[in-house]
Amino acid sequence: MSCPFKSAPLGSPSLGSETSSLCCAGRNSLCTHNPRHSTRSQVSAANSRACHHFCWKVGMGGRKMARDEENAYGSQDPEDQQQPLAQERRLRLILAGRTGVGKSATGNSILGHRLFPSRLAATPVTRSCALGSRSWAGWRVEVTDTPDLFTAQGRHADRDCTERASCYLLSAPGPHALLLVTQLGRFTTQDEEAARGVRELFGAGVLARAVLVFTRREDLEGGSLHNYVRATDNRALRALVAECGGRVCALDNRAAGAERDAQVGELLALVERLALEHDGAPFTDDVYGLAWARRHARPEDTLRLVAARLAARGLGRGWRREWGRGRRWLEAARRRWPLALLLLGGALLLVLLLLHRGAPGPD
Repeated sequence: MSCPFKSAPLGSPSLGSETSSLCCAGRNSLCTHNPRHSTRSQVSAANSRACHHFCWKVGMGGRKMARDEENAYGSQDPEDQQQPLAQERRLRLILAGRTGVGKSATGNSILGHRLFPSRLAATPVTRSCALGSRSWAGWRVEVTDTPDLFTAQGRHADRDCTERASCYLLSAPGPHALLLVTQLGRFTTQDEEAARGVRELFGAGVLARAVLVFTRREDLEGGSLHNYVRATDNRALRALVAECGGRVCALDNRAAGAERDAQVGELLALVERLALEHDGAPFTDDVYGLAWARRHARPEDTLRLVAARLAARGLGRGWRREWGRGRRWLEAARRRWPLALLLLGGALLLVLLLLHRGAPGPD
C-alpha cells in the first residue's frame, strides 16, 4: 500500500535558536504548557550531541483522552546523532482528532520513541499540548500533540482558549501539515465534530494542508487503504477524504523496527510532498502572525495575547454564524410568503362563503 504524492524542492522556514522559548527541539525534548504553573525548565538531548534548548512550561490540565494505543519503541534515534540540528530544515506537524483515536501513539510512532503519554485508560491521558522532534532524511520533524481541543466538550473545557493558544505557540510560525487522526473502521459523529472543530479553530483552508491518518492499520489485513476508502458507505468519511485532497495514510502504532519505519516513511514522504506543493511555506493566519511576531517576548505574555485573540475571533465567528442563520431564515420565509398569502386568502374566502351560505334568507 502506498500514499499518493508529488515532488519538488523545499525551503521551509527554520525556527532557529531564537525561538527556543516557544519550542524545543532536542532529541528527547518535550514542551508542555501549563498557564497555572509557569516555570522555565531546561531540556537537553540525551545523546552525545547534547543539544540544549529551553522551553516554557505554561499549560492547562483537565483535557479528555479516553484511549490511546500502546506501542513498542526503541529508546534511540540514530539519525539524531548524525546531523547537527542547525543544518536541518523543519517540517512542523500538528496531531488533531477526537479523544481516544491514538493521536499520542501516532506521535510516538513518528518520533520513533515513546515521548507522549499513551496507554489504555478509562480517563484522559493527554492533558496539555506537547512538542517532540526527531531527525528524518535531513529534516527536523516537529510534532505537536494535542488534547481534546476540537470537540464541543473540549472547547468548553478550554473556555479561556489557553490550551488552543499553546497549540499555536508550539507550532509557530505555522504547520506544514495537520494530521487528522481517526481509527480505521470507526469514523463516528465525534470524528465529524472534531473535523468541524479543526475548521473553526484554523479556518476551512487548513484542510488543504491536512492528511487523514488512520490508526489500526493492522485491521486492513494486508488490504489497500485506498480501496477501503473508496468502498466505504460512510458519506461523511468520503467527504472528509475529498476535503483533504485524497491524502490518506494508515499506521499500526504497535509495529516496531523496520515495519514501523516503513509506515512512518510513507507518512512523512506524503507530508514532505504536501509541503512542496506549497513551495515550503507553512500554513499561517493572523494568530500565527501574532505568535511569531512576539517570539522574542515573554512567553506568558504571548500566550495571554494569543488566547485573547482566539477568544475574540471565536466570539466574532459565533455572532457571524448566528447572523447567517437569521438571514437564511428570513430568505426562506420571504420565498414562502407568496404561498402563505395565497393560502391565507383562500382560507378567508372559504370562511366568507360558509358564512354566506349559513346566513338566513329573507322571509
